[in-house]
Amino acid sequence: MTLAQRIKHDLKSNGGEYVIRNNGPSKKSGVWQAFGIVYDRSNVKLDYATCKSYNKVYTFKTNTGTTTISKHNCSVPTSEVAAAKVFFKKHIVTKQEKETMTAVAADYCTTDMRLFEFLSGLGLKVLIQTALDIGSSSTGRITIDKLLANPTTINRNVDSRAWNGREKLTFILKKHFDSGLNMACTLDLWMDAVKKNSYMSITIHYIDEMFNLHTRTLHVKPVEEASHMAKMVLEEFSKGLVMF
Repeated sequence: MTLAQRIKHDLKSNGGEYVIRNNGPSKKSGVWQAFGIVYDRSNVKLDYATCKSYNKVYTFKTNTGTTTISKHNCSVPTSEVAAAKVFFKKHIVTKQEKETMTAVAADYCTTDMRLFEFLSGLGLKVLIQTALDIGSSSTGRITIDKLLANPTTINRNVDSRAWNGREKLTFILKKHFDSGLNMACTLDLWMDAVKKNSYMSITIHYIDEMFNLHTRTLHVKPVEEASHMAKMVLEEFSKGLVMF
């Protein structure tokens, strides 16, 4: 008879050689509502845990986690144990879910002007994983590393989404001009403080037929010449409009 079998037999027969105790008041995992840690008669903590109905004894160490225990079909199940089973059930991320997350991540980087590598940060992953764990449902726990794409994939996704966005905007602008309406443009030129590269942003402003004001950034493009001479500005402005 193995030690686990002896523990199970002793607990069921109330032999007194082994006892179970709660796994400390600070343990918040739902499984500990129905499970306890096994101690021997000398009050020595053993590497075993059992459900409080003594139906099963599991090998358990602090660093092993409760994944195996949470799969146990206890004869006295609790809502906490059921919740724990859901939490430890793995959700397989689908291709569509991954593509959706990649698109949202690309939009996040462009909207908030963040580096693509920011999405590899441990702090961000911990933040998102915590949100997923809190909101986990019957579909199971989603692992963030399986859901987030790598920075290179997101970079490529930004390029493709930018191209699609330009096509949609081109259609809107063509319709706007075909209706006989005009627009105004504002330009901004600057040099980054690190690599000393120069850039130009082109923003359009127009009012539609319902008198709603629209402001859209057409382009942020690098410029070779750092001067702000009128000729250079006009040339770069014209180049920026070509793709539209």
